Amino acid sequence: MRRIRGAHGAPSRALVMTRRRVLILGGGHAGVRCARELLEQRRSPDELDVTLVSRENVEVWHGLMPQIVSGVLQAQHVLIPLREILRGATIYSREIESIDPVARRAVLSLGGESDEVTLEADYLVIALGSVTDLSRFPGLSEHALQTKTIGDFIHLRNHLIEMLEAASVTTDAAERQRRLTFVVVGAGYAGVEIASEANEFLRASLRAYPMIAATELRVITVDILTRVLPTFNDRLAQRVVDRMRMRGIEVRLGVGVKEATAGTIVLADGSRIETRSIIATVGIGTNPLVRALPIELQRGRIPCDAFCRVPGWPGVYAAGDNAAVPDPSTGQAYGAMVMVAFGEGKQAARNILADLRGQPPEACRPARFGEVALLSRSYGVAQVRGIALHGWPASLVSRALFLSFMPTWRRRLALALHWMGSALLSDRLTPLPIGRSNMVIPMRFAAGETIVREGELSGRFYIVTAGDVEVLQRVDGEERVIRKLGPGDHFGEIAALGNRRRTATVRSLTPTSVLSLARQDFAALVEHLPALHDALEAYPTSRSSPSPAGGGEQGGHVTAT
Repeated sequence: MRRIRGAHGAPSRALVMTRRRVLILGGGHAGVRCARELLEQRRSPDELDVTLVSRENVEVWHGLMPQIVSGVLQAQHVLIPLREILRGATIYSREIESIDPVARRAVLSLGGESDEVTLEADYLVIALGSVTDLSRFPGLSEHALQTKTIGDFIHLRNHLIEMLEAASVTTDAAERQRRLTFVVVGAGYAGVEIASEANEFLRASLRAYPMIAATELRVITVDILTRVLPTFNDRLAQRVVDRMRMRGIEVRLGVGVKEATAGTIVLADGSRIETRSIIATVGIGTNPLVRALPIELQRGRIPCDAFCRVPGWPGVYAAGDNAAVPDPSTGQAYGAMVMVAFGEGKQAARNILADLRGQPPEACRPARFGEVALLSRSYGVAQVRGIALHGWPASLVSRALFLSFMPTWRRRLALALHWMGSALLSDRLTPLPIGRSNMVIPMRFAAGETIVREGELSGRFYIVTAGDVEVLQRVDGEERVIRKLGPGDHFGEIAALGNRRRTATVRSLTPTSVLSLARQDFAALVEHLPALHDALEAYPTSRSSPSPAGGGEQGGHVTAT
């Protein structure tokens, strides 16, 4: 059943469906594999509908994203549109506001001020994935370049080019060295691959910057662990370290990060590295939606049985980074790895179908093909079914594995052709500037138009620049004017900072212009600018008295919008 809240304040309406419904939260590897398995294996008698919710309408191949940094791949090669591979599923590209696992219900925000959707299902699969959390590393949240999204990698590539450009014309020797020093925090898969790809890119680009000597360039990898790539055997891990050092990368293991500033990173041993480029590949955190669930998590993950079911919540399954699914042979939870996410997503789907058909479930046993890592176009390392490879043979195996993951032959062919084409005709120095042209968005409303509506989810904070508006609250079933605002006044801060729902309606009295700021941006400003928070608290509660008919009160803080 689905409930839809109307855009004009109409009450929620329920669409009752007799078919069974599976709701998958998350469009990562686990969620997509679950949806694909359900779509491929369902039969007509199952009468099954599949719905997937993802913030983005693409599946992102994180294992390929480091190659964006060096220009080996473009963004479109690591993004697979969900509608291309999940034909027959209902897809919502929306933010999830809340999850009720007992009722198997999720509330979605459609991105505006008015619309929201409540989805209910017979089966709920939680596969939201992890988030980046750098809070335990002072200064990294503010100054590190993150490596989670496709936008992060495009920005990282642009940043590397910007540093070369700036260093090429900088006359201050200390500042020049800061701009030519790049520190990668973390020596797992992402850290090793990003450091290697960035190093290859930077050193190859120096041909276009004859004023920069190769000896001036520093790429440094630091990690508190005493070895790289923990899942690889010791011999292969040491080969990776030797290869990185041979290519000019400084590898510092067994030392963590103490703090970071705009121009320095301080390590736990007290050493300081002057740099303008800190690249973070650490700080994996629990998704806030998972953290808010009424259950005791197991090291940040939802405890499951061997069938990917969540005990105590009938019809609820978890997969991927969110799930602690025990290995039947050891009793220990499987690690957060790509092949595990594949296996858990598929097994959750199979067990849902088994439950529908009255069949017994099967335990999850993900395939363990092996581990691969690509350090450059021609060098990789691989452990495949007990066989250790390095160099170009491992590179070929790694690429073959990624090609096998592609959902269609068209995708495989396009990826293979681009790998070959970029090797022959590389384009190293073309940046891809991406930015928001307007973080503060101007908006205009005609007289009588409703800007925000009481009870709806908040999306933005507003400043009136021209015109007049009235603030209304519903009392005893009637709307009453409690406040009037004009140029220089603002509204929306209460819902944006606290209660996500509007506590009043704001309607324009005359043609009105406003500046609007997204809720997330506004909250960040207030959090990091205490003076702004104090000013909002001290702001006068009304510019003009409410009309007598409005029944409003002067004085006191109006918790209106």
